[in-house]
Amino acid sequence: MAALQVVPIAVAPSPILVGAVAPAPHPLTLYAIEEQLTAMADTAELVPEDQERAFLEEFRAALTAAVEKRDRVGQFLAHLEQQVAFAKAEIARLQERKAFFEQAVEKIASYVIHVIESIGPDAKGKYPKLEGRTVTFSIKDCPPSVAIQDEAAVPSDYKAITITMPALKWEALLDSLDLEQRASVLDAVEKPKVAVSKTAIKKAIDGGAQVPGADLMVGKKALIRK
Repeated sequence: MAALQVVPIAVAPSPILVGAVAPAPHPLTLYAIEEQLTAMADTAELVPEDQERAFLEEFRAALTAAVEKRDRVGQFLAHLEQQVAFAKAEIARLQERKAFFEQAVEKIASYVIHVIESIGPDAKGKYPKLEGRTVTFSIKDCPPSVAIQDEAAVPSDYKAITITMPALKWEALLDSLDLEQRASVLDAVEKPKVAVSKTAIKKAIDGGAQVPGADLMVGKKALIRK
């Protein structure tokens, strides 16, 4: 009779849900809590709104239990702040890059136009085309456009000015005009931008005044990380 051979069967590990607390017969070790805390912090921005309360409770339990090690949360916040700064720098860099390529497009296009113009028009007054395998260059007349030689010499009739002033002064200015002038000014204003000064509102409320449409928020906390 052939000997019975026992073949070990590999069992795939169960999937782990990020942020989920698996039931354990013993309290979580400090290391396990830190690992869980890190996972939750790294995925906090992915938590659906309807699960945020449960996530926050679990996060609170883990953060308060990790008495000696909370560095990962601080490191994650520092990482997010670095990403904000990086994105801001990237926006500025890409804007400069965009301007560079726009200037390059304009410059190279002007070179091509110069070459075609240097060849000269044919007997019918048409300029030749420069044909490649995948592209064809040609030129055409553009509609007349305005070129400003001296902006200071341009009459005010042809200028628009953008100013910023306190809304109260703007309203006082409008009130000082008769109905016809007021309507004329308002018709001339294009998409006015209104900015609310929170500094002025806080100063007024601190002085005992009431500002309609605004309240002083009390009890809000700011996180300090050193």
